[in-house]
Amino acid sequence: MSVEENPDIQAAVRLLIQTLERHARVMAGSNPAPPDAVTAEDAVRAAAVAYADAVMNHNGWGHPFNLEFADEATTDGGQEETPPALGEAVRLSVEGRWDFYVEDSAAWSDYVAARLAELGAGDCAPDLTGPGYALRELLAHDDFTARFTAHGLRDGGNAVFAGEVERTLAEEI
Repeated sequence: MSVEENPDIQAAVRLLIQTLERHARVMAGSNPAPPDAVTAEDAVRAAAVAYADAVMNHNGWGHPFNLEFADEATTDGGQEETPPALGEAVRLSVEGRWDFYVEDSAAWSDYVAARLAELGAGDCAPDLTGPGYALRELLAHDDFTARFTAHGLRDGGNAVFAGEVERTLAEEI
C-alpha cells in the first residue's frame, strides 16, 4: 500500500514536513526570536503527534519518534551523568498516554507558573505560550518520579511528549 492510499497518513506526513520546513527556516537564523522558536517547536511536536496518531489509528503501531524534551541529566558541573552499573537489576518500563481537556487555560497557566516558581524554574514561566507548552515545562521540571526513587527504584531515563492533540483517547474509542 502506498501512502497516497491512506489519506489520514498522507495528510499527517505532509503537515509534519511543512512544520519541519517552517521550523528549519526559524532555526536557520543565528538568534531566533524565542516566541518564534517556541511556536515552531510546538508546531513540530503537534504534527509529530498527529502523524503518530494517524499511524496508530491505521495499524496500531506506536510513536515512531523518540521525543525526549526534558534536559539531559547532568551533574552540578554540567557534565552528563554516567549511569551506575546495573548488573542484574530488574528493569521496569511504563508506556502510556494520558489525555486531558483544558477547561480553563488561565487557571492552568497560573498553576504551572506557580509550580515552576516553587521548583526554582520560574524563569520558564514567562515563555508559557499555550497549554501544551505549559504541560511540557511542568513535566520537564517537576520530578514526579522522586516519590518512587526514595523507595528503591532508580530513574533509568525517560522520553516525554506533551502537546496538543486533535482527539483524546476517549474520543477515539
